[in-house]
Amino acid sequence: MSDEKNKDEDLEIEGSEAELEPEVVDEVDEGSDDDQATDQVAELREALLRSRAEMDNLEKRTQRELEKARKFMFEAVFKDLLPVIDGLDQGLEATGADESADEGLALTRKLLLQTLERHGLELIDPAGERFDPQWHEAMSAQPNGEVAPETILMVLQKGYRLNDRLLRPARVVIASEPS
Repeated sequence: MSDEKNKDEDLEIEGSEAELEPEVVDEVDEGSDDDQATDQVAELREALLRSRAEMDNLEKRTQRELEKARKFMFEAVFKDLLPVIDGLDQGLEATGADESADEGLALTRKLLLQTLERHGLELIDPAGERFDPQWHEAMSAQPNGEVAPETILMVLQKGYRLNDRLLRPARVVIASEPS
């Protein structure tokens, strides 16, 4: 039985060699000129280098896209949580005299913000800073001679950014020159 198996393998090998021989002969006949062979080698080498460069670029681009996806994969969840933070802020303002409720809300808000900050969320609370349209949205301007124009007088709603990408601008009132 093993002799029959070896004979079958020998036939397959011999058959494949017979199939390759005409192709090899054709290539030798076509590429017999040394200049032509040198040109073909140069073209193949250039094609190989281009393919390698394309693969390297593809790998780098894929790595950048993966990193970006990792940084911003929870952006929608963070945006959905911003009204929760706003609600906690409003609850803190409304409790006023009730210190036990105030303390519980403050701790809950602090814990939520700490958790989100560990994942790249940054609070934008620009009171007293210069207005920056990249991070702030001016809701109104009030004449004021005490501070420089375009200084933020009041923050109506805090803003947030995730890994230097704006989630929500801080809504502010800015100073304008007195009339």
